[in-house]
Amino acid sequence: MTGLAKQYRDRRKSRLFGPIVVMALGAALLLVALAVFLLHRFDAAAAEREQHMVENGLERQLHEFDAVIVPQVNWDDAVKKLDHQFDPAWADFNVGNYLYTFNGFTRTFIVDGEGKPFYASIDGERVGTENFARFSAIASQLLPEIRKAEAARPALKPRPGKDNILTVPIQANGFATVDGQVYLVVATLVQPDFGRILPRHARAPVTFTALPFDAAMLKAFSERYLLDRLELVAPGRSPQGNAQVALHSPKGQALALLTWQPREPGTMLLDQLRLPMLGVLALIAFTAFTIVRRGSRVLNDLFASEARARELALHDTLTGLPNRAKLFERLGALLGQIDGKGGAVAVLCVDLDRFKDVNDTLGHGAGDVLIEQVAERLRRVCTDAALISRLGGDEFVVVCDRSSREWVEALGLRILTAVREPVVSAYGKIEASCSIGMAIIDDAGVVPGEALRRADLALYRSKELGRMQASFFEPAMDNALRERRALEADLRLGLSRDQLEMVYQPQVDEAGRIIAYEALVRWNHPDRGVIPPAVFVPLAEESGLIQPLGEFVLRRVFAETAAWKDKRIAINVSPLQIRLPGFVALVTRLAARAGADPARYEIELTETALLADGPVTAANFDALKRLGLTIALDDFGTGYSSLSVLQRFPVDKIKIDRAFVGCMEESAESEALVEAIIKLADALDLAVIAEGVETEEQMARLSALGCHEFQGHLTGLPISAAAIETTRLRARRIRRRA
Repeated sequence: MTGLAKQYRDRRKSRLFGPIVVMALGAALLLVALAVFLLHRFDAAAAEREQHMVENGLERQLHEFDAVIVPQVNWDDAVKKLDHQFDPAWADFNVGNYLYTFNGFTRTFIVDGEGKPFYASIDGERVGTENFARFSAIASQLLPEIRKAEAARPALKPRPGKDNILTVPIQANGFATVDGQVYLVVATLVQPDFGRILPRHARAPVTFTALPFDAAMLKAFSERYLLDRLELVAPGRSPQGNAQVALHSPKGQALALLTWQPREPGTMLLDQLRLPMLGVLALIAFTAFTIVRRGSRVLNDLFASEARARELALHDTLTGLPNRAKLFERLGALLGQIDGKGGAVAVLCVDLDRFKDVNDTLGHGAGDVLIEQVAERLRRVCTDAALISRLGGDEFVVVCDRSSREWVEALGLRILTAVREPVVSAYGKIEASCSIGMAIIDDAGVVPGEALRRADLALYRSKELGRMQASFFEPAMDNALRERRALEADLRLGLSRDQLEMVYQPQVDEAGRIIAYEALVRWNHPDRGVIPPAVFVPLAEESGLIQPLGEFVLRRVFAETAAWKDKRIAINVSPLQIRLPGFVALVTRLAARAGADPARYEIELTETALLADGPVTAANFDALKRLGLTIALDDFGTGYSSLSVLQRFPVDKIKIDRAFVGCMEESAESEALVEAIIKLADALDLAVIAEGVETEEQMARLSALGCHEFQGHLTGLPISAAAIETTRLRARRIRRRA
C-alpha cells in the first residue's frame, strides 16, 4: 500500500470513527444531563403535589372543625337554652366543656342578636364575658358573614318528624392572633333542627369557638400528612428552601406561615444512582473504544470490496444490466457531447405488453424468467448500443449514439421481432410482446430526464395504437399531452361543479312501445362545447376520475328516475367500478337516498369488466343480483371470451353491438353473427336487445331473426329527464280525458 493510499484510508477512517467517538461522548453527557434534569423535575413535581396536599388538607381540617360544632348549636334545645331562656349550666355542659374536652376548643363565646357576649368559657370552665374582648376583632370580621347568610335564609317553620331537618348550618371561620397565639376561630349561628322551638328574634345568638394552632395541633397535622419539620412561623421568617402555606385572617392578612421541609425523592434517587451512572458512562466509553478498534479491521475488508460493491450498485441484480443510476450517468455523458453540429443520441424505451398478466397467471417466477430472456435478446439484437438498461419492472432503455432515423427504426423493428419469439421455460410457453417509444435527441442542453420523457411519450403513443408498435417522438405529442392534462383538469372541475348531465335513450319493443331507457352521460363544456363520452370516459378511467364520475351518474340517475315506476333504467358501469370493494354499498346508499327501487334498474357491463374474474368482481356481481338489479352484457361478441363470461357470470341480457347491426345490410357474415347471438341468448334463456338500430330495414330483419327489443336513432334519440317527464305528464292527461 502506498503512503498516499494509506493517508486516504486513514482520513476515511477518521471521518467514520470521529463522529462515533463524538456521539459516544455526547450520549454520555446527554444521559447525565437528562438524568439530572428528570430528577430535578421529579423533585419539583413532588413538591408541587405536596403543596396541594397540604393546602387541601388544611381546608379539609377546617371543614372537620366546623362540622364538630354543628351538632351542639343546630339543635332545638340549643335555641331553647341559649335564646329563649339562657341556661348557663346547659351551655357549660353542651358547648363550652364539651367542645374543649372532645375537640380541643379552648375558648368559647356566645353573643346575642346585638353582638354582645353573654357567655364565655376558657379551657372548659365558665369565665367572665370580659374575656371576649381579646376576640372581638376577629368576631367583628366573621359576624357580618353570619348575619348576611341568616337574613338570606328561608323563613323558619316547624317541621316535626324523623329525619326532617329544618336548617343547614351557617358558619364562618378564620385565623386570628391573640396574645401571640394563632387561633382558628369558628362562628356558628344557633338554629333549630326540627323547628319545634324557633328563634325569638330575627337575629339568633352566635357561638364563637377558638382552637389554638399549638404544638399538639401541628404534630397531629404533621403525622396525618407525613410532613417533615412542620412548624408555625411569622410571615417572612420561613427557613430557606421550606415549603409554606399562609394562614390568613378573614380580611386576607397573612398572620402566620405553616412551613415544612419538602421531600426530594429525585435528589435521594440521584444519590443512590451515582455509582450505577458512573458504571454506565464507563460502559459507553468502553463500547465506543471497542467499536473503533474492531471497526477499523472491518473497514480494511470493506475497502477491498468497495469497488465491486460500487459496480453492483449500478447494475440490476436479475439481469445484470445497468440500472437507472448507471443509465442517467452514461446518458448524461452522451447528451453532454451534443453540440448541435450533427451529433445525436437515440433513446428507445421498451415496455413489455401485459406483463402483469404473466405474473398473475403463471406467477412471479415466470415473470422473472421472461425478464431475463428479454434482457438476453436485447443484448443479442442491440450489439451497437451504447447502453442497455433495465429501469425496473418490465421497462428497458436502449441508448445509441446514432442520429439516423432509418437505423433507429430498423433497430426498433428488430427488437419487436425478437421479443415476440415465445419463451420456452419450466412454466410452459410464455407468449410476449412489447411496445417501443423512440426519441432522437440532437439539440444541446437536454438532460437525461427530458430525453426519457420524450421516449416515454412515444411509448404512450405505441400503447394507444394497440401495442406491439414502435413510435417516434414528435413535438406534437407534447401538445397532445398538455391538451389531455387540461381536459383532465376540466373534467375534474366539471364534476365538482355539476357541469355534466344525463340523457335517456328509449328502448322499444316491436310495436314501438317504450319499455326501458338507457341512461347516458353527456358533457357540454362551457368553452369546448360538446365532448363525446368516447373521449372523456376513457380519460376518467386513466386519470382516476372514474369513481367520482360513476358516483355522479348513479346519484343523478336514481334522483331523476325514481318516480318512473313503469319503466326500467339501464346504467352503464365502467370495468374499474365493478372491481371496487365499495361499489355495491355505493349503489345501495344512493338508491335508498333517492327512494329508487333497485329492482327497476339494469347494470350494463362490457365483457372486459368481467374478464378479471377476481373475488371483488364476483362478490359485487352477486351482491347486485341479490339487490334485484339485472345485468346486461354490453357490446356482446366484440371480445374473445364472451362464452366463458356467460358461463362464469349469470347475466340477464345480451346487447348486440352496433357494429354488427350496422353491417347487416351489407355483410352476410354480420347477419349470421347476429343470428348466432340471438340463438345463443334463446338457448341460455337470456333477453336480447340490439343497439344502433337506424333503419326500418335493420329493425325488420332483427325482428325476423328473433330479436324483439331495439335501441337506436330510429326508435328514439337521447333526451333529458325533464323532457321525458313532460311527455309522461301529457300522456297521463290524455288518458284521463279519454
